Amino acid sequence: MTKHGLLTTALVLIVLDSSARRADTGGSGDTIHPGDPRFDVFELSNSAGGHTYASPVGTVLLSFVSKDQRYCRTARFPADQNVLLACREVDGWKIEAASDISPTEANYPTTFGGGSMQEVGDAVQAMMASIEPLDELEIVEAAARGWRNPDPIDEQSFDARDILGKTALTYRASKSYIDMGTVQTVYTTKASERIGTTRFKTAYVAPYDFRFESRMDDFGSIEVVYIAWMDRNGVDTWFSSDPERENSITSIQAAIDEAAGISRDSSGMIPGLIFPGSKLGGDIVGLTDVVRLEDAEINGFDCFQVQGFRWPNTGQPTTVWVDKKSFLIRRVYEEQELKDVATKTTWSYEPAVNVPVKEEALRFAKPAS
Repeated sequence: MTKHGLLTTALVLIVLDSSARRADTGGSGDTIHPGDPRFDVFELSNSAGGHTYASPVGTVLLSFVSKDQRYCRTARFPADQNVLLACREVDGWKIEAASDISPTEANYPTTFGGGSMQEVGDAVQAMMASIEPLDELEIVEAAARGWRNPDPIDEQSFDARDILGKTALTYRASKSYIDMGTVQTVYTTKASERIGTTRFKTAYVAPYDFRFESRMDDFGSIEVVYIAWMDRNGVDTWFSSDPERENSITSIQAAIDEAAGISRDSSGMIPGLIFPGSKLGGDIVGLTDVVRLEDAEINGFDCFQVQGFRWPNTGQPTTVWVDKKSFLIRRVYEEQELKDVATKTTWSYEPAVNVPVKEEALRFAKPAS
């Protein structure tokens, strides 16, 4: 199995399929276990075939290198009825996060994934330096080093598909997200050229609270405003062109899709990653024939630059700039040749993930003029 396959069977199951219920860490971040055999032994690692070795002691689900250059491992321990994430310190293994598993799950140490592993999943997402977890050979090498001093992560080894995959996981596993930005479109015809601008902002707190607002003024003095909103009780929308309409939208995906045109795709570009399933949202990480271009700086942030096709039938590629540290999208650019007009569109983002979100940013209310 390829390293990408290991990511699919390990990181995705831990981060994406975990329950929304928070687990009690119990101050685990201050605990160090010198020479803890539960994390040291090689027999508890992923096998070369992508399977998982198990023993009465426990089962290691994932091994990786952290952003601060430590070897880290997640493991299930049935006797303790929990899943732990530990990273190797000079004095031993430091427990960084813990999540409980049910008594039923504890009786099946070979079962992969499952359980309420939100704390561990969040920590893995925040700490993991590389696109991929360690493969079998890398685990052998790490064990030979005593789980110390991993080699620096080589960013140049990341290919375009892995970059977009890590980007998708970053948004999907986020506990909170906010952004603000603009969409600028240059419209060129045989007779003229004009520039349209759409401003947008997004706020999200997992798993339900969400608000998106766009203001599009492509038509001169007429500003078109759209709001998509959700909390645990349901979904609502507001459209300035028809403010008294009865809302018939029942899913956030439908609300995202409804605003695709009037928000110049900003409604789906990022919200579609947070809430997969919309018709247009999320396709920015599903580019076809994707390649990695030379890295670039966007507004002072070092970024990966990848290019592929969002609309293959147009023959025009889409370029995406992804922040190297956060794996958040900072810019998207594409051109289209339509029948009577050519467009050049740039989406620019100022994003932040896993940060406090003010209550008013999530409130459903008619926007101020």
